Amino acid sequence: MVETYSLLDDPDFQAFMKAWEKSRSCDDVPLRKDITLQLFAKFIPNMMVLEHAGPREYRYCQAGEDVKDRLKMKGTGLNFFDLLHPEILPLSEQWWGGLLKQPSGGIVRYSIEYPEGMLRHAASIVLPVRRTTAGPDMLVGVTKILGERFNGQNNGQTVIGEFFAHGVYFDLGFGTLREGEASFLHAPNPDFLSY
Repeated sequence: MVETYSLLDDPDFQAFMKAWEKSRSCDDVPLRKDITLQLFAKFIPNMMVLEHAGPREYRYCQAGEDVKDRLKMKGTGLNFFDLLHPEILPLSEQWWGGLLKQPSGGIVRYSIEYPEGMLRHAASIVLPVRRTTAGPDMLVGVTKILGERFNGQNNGQTVIGEFFAHGVYFDLGFGTLREGEASFLHAPNPDFLSY
C-alpha cells in the first residue's frame, strides 16, 4: 500500500505543486486570482477550491467535473465537512485548520464510500490560497484515485474517512505548526482495500 508522505514524489502532485509555486507573487501564499487556467488547465477535472468559512466549514467554490461526478455534486457550495465520517471530525477540524493557520501544504489519503457500494482509496494534495492580501482563507487541491473495489451497499450517503484517513503537513517555506510530521491518523481498518 502507498505511504502518505511518499505521495509527494508522485509526478502529478509534483506538477501541481510547481503550478502553485508559479502562481505565487514574491514569497507569499498565492492570491486566488493568480490560480489561472493557464497554469492549472491539466488539473481541472480533479481540482477543487475550498473556501474556509468556519472551523468545520470548507465549501467547494469550484470543483472539476471528475470531483463533481465522484461526489454527486450539482454546482458548488457543498461543505466538504458534511461528507466526513463523524469519528474524524475533531481530528479533521484541527488538521485542516492548521493548513491555513501556519500556511502549510497537506497531503491526505482517505477512504470514500459511495451509496452504490463502491469503496475508493483516494489521495489529495491541498495548498493554501488567499482571496485578498490578508492571510490564507482558501485551499486549492487536486485528487487522485489510488484504488477501488465494490464493498456492498452503505447507508445511502457518500462518506469520507470511515475506513481510513491519514493526513500530513509539509513545509512550503513558512514552517509547520509542529516540529516534524504534523499528522492525523484514523485507521480502524488500515487494509480497507486489500490490494
